[in-house]
Amino acid sequence: MKRRDFLRGAGWFVAGAALSGIPGCGSDAKSSPDANTMPQPGTWAFPQGVASGDPRTTSVVLWTRAVLASGAADDVAMKVQVASDSAFATVVVDMAITATAASDHTVRVLVTGLAANTAYFYRFVAGADSKGGQTHTAPDATADTQVNIAWVSCQDYPAGNYGAYRQMLLDDGARAAGDQVHFVVHLGDVIYETVGADFSKPLDDNFGFVTIKNADGKDRVIPPLPSGGGMKAGNVFAKTLDDYRAIYKTIMADPDFQAARARWPFIHTWDDHEFTNDCWQSQANYDNNNSTDEPSQTRRLAGSRAWFEYVPSQLTGAGGDAHDFMDATVTDAAFTTPDADNFVDETNNAKAIGAITIYRNLRWGKHVELVMTDLRSYRSDHAIPEETIAGNPAFFDPRNVLIKQMVDTFDEGMTANNNNPPANVLGFDNPRTTSPVGTMMGKAQKQWWKDTMKASDATWKIWGNEVPLMQFFIKNDAVGPAGQKGNLLFADRIMDGDAWDGYPTERRELMTYLKDQNIKNVVVLTGDIHAQFAGVVMDDFDAGTPVPVAAELIAAGISSNSVFSFFESATRTTPATLRGLITVDATGSSDPGTSAYTVNMNLLLLHGTAAADEFHNTKSLTAAEAVYNPAINPWLKYADSNAQGYGYVKITATEVTGVLTTVKRPIGTPSDSGPGILRTATFTVPKDNPGGMTGPVMTGTKPFPMR
Repeated sequence: MKRRDFLRGAGWFVAGAALSGIPGCGSDAKSSPDANTMPQPGTWAFPQGVASGDPRTTSVVLWTRAVLASGAADDVAMKVQVASDSAFATVVVDMAITATAASDHTVRVLVTGLAANTAYFYRFVAGADSKGGQTHTAPDATADTQVNIAWVSCQDYPAGNYGAYRQMLLDDGARAAGDQVHFVVHLGDVIYETVGADFSKPLDDNFGFVTIKNADGKDRVIPPLPSGGGMKAGNVFAKTLDDYRAIYKTIMADPDFQAARARWPFIHTWDDHEFTNDCWQSQANYDNNNSTDEPSQTRRLAGSRAWFEYVPSQLTGAGGDAHDFMDATVTDAAFTTPDADNFVDETNNAKAIGAITIYRNLRWGKHVELVMTDLRSYRSDHAIPEETIAGNPAFFDPRNVLIKQMVDTFDEGMTANNNNPPANVLGFDNPRTTSPVGTMMGKAQKQWWKDTMKASDATWKIWGNEVPLMQFFIKNDAVGPAGQKGNLLFADRIMDGDAWDGYPTERRELMTYLKDQNIKNVVVLTGDIHAQFAGVVMDDFDAGTPVPVAAELIAAGISSNSVFSFFESATRTTPATLRGLITVDATGSSDPGTSAYTVNMNLLLLHGTAAADEFHNTKSLTAAEAVYNPAINPWLKYADSNAQGYGYVKITATEVTGVLTTVKRPIGTPSDSGPGILRTATFTVPKDNPGGMTGPVMTGTKPFPMR
């Protein structure tokens, strides 16, 4: 099949705008006169709404899914129209297109020839039925204009409603016109590939399971998958293209998500759940006892194609060459040994990964270069193989709260200890003595990232980064039973081995590059971790005197259960000393932010284990403050680990102002009034001085232990 024919069959069209206002027609897609003249409304439907994506100076991608309301699977012939006014008096595009069954009735239209920095209105029309939205093109690269961005991630559908999107709309409506959002960055986990997983169950304030209803009164669940799904280690997961499509159709029917997508253009990357949890390349990780038995090339290709169909994006690929989805035939084959760049060059893996390239950069005026990365497709396996620590009581989870010394040494591979890697670390055989250094980006993307950062003349380089970049260090400050300090259970740890903390060598390489090349004004927008964090990124977090090179703002998930809830659940059967570092029943305490489930995890990350343990023992924040450790994560300015919400940044020539908005837990029936705001935290990053980040300036209920 020719690439052009495949793209058309996959619902991909290009429309040129007639900027004179004369309707522009033309496409070699066949249209049906009956479909465009039939007067009866309700014949066609747009059940997943409309969306726009990847706004550039003269182009934007428009998207919808159109079906016959009767449920028939016929192709739908329709029109896409674009106008410079909401009444469609001045139409610049009027083009016939077709939503085909081959593309699951989705269409993506790249509209070119638009005017820079201009609001446009668009609609898809089939007979007497239509659905529309609004979008905005980017300013010219020399335009001295303020830029406002919202960013989001992690919207596990059954875990909570999407009221955070409704709150975004309400908050934006209350802003001055010059401060309103220009576009939304989505950092991934737009879907979750599992059905009925424990982490997807909604939790009340006592962390018990509750039932969530949608606005129509129906239970908020993902319906059974068309194939029945696959099953591994108790997880039912999407297995086929139709399975992934079914999940997209469910979550995109949400009215709050639809309203946000119709209001703003979105710029997407993906994280893991668009394919599979904690994935690397085309490898799944459901079986935590064995990291080598889940090659999933067929699922990887299916997940990528579904993303391509349902997420509007203009993909440019490495080097700026046009690159959209390239269909392939793959089988699930055992992985081979990674090459010198840590890529598994097995034929099926290479085809599945090579089918689509999504890392790209977009310019918005003089002040913003947006750099969107893909931190799943090219990363190497996690530093500590799951089977290395399986069943060991010193580990709660194969990729969380890992011993830092093991991660650091294993990640360095054959370069550890000045190219003389130890065969054993803390009693564990080192499986990485002949491995290349771990990588999150892969060779080609890493070089592209460096080149893009160095070449950009934008005031600010905004990095759309999926997983936390800052180091989250958990140091054992002599906490634990007498004589147990040397016990592995109380070893120094990092919070998340699936984030950059699990790939520290490459992080140090990239951050040192920023310092050495004098690349200034990098602000990192992050998702993934289901919490709100803010802080300063260092060139080398383990150096005696680390140098600030960037600022990082981490927004909580739209609906996914918080990272605190994960640790609360994981420590229910651990020794009380360890559980007390995460949560404390401080009922009756006069300290702010305390409850039956006081979020002691915040104090642990901000001020160390001794302080968290002191609060666990005394229930006194004053006593805990007396043993704060200033050497613990001094770059971390803010921690709200039990949160859902979104982030917003306002970018000018002189500073970036970021606001982390935590919404009330989104477990009630959604309404037009939104969930309400629990708190906001505002930070300011001055130009040329990431270490000068100030904040938080807070409103609402402060998270423990903040006074």
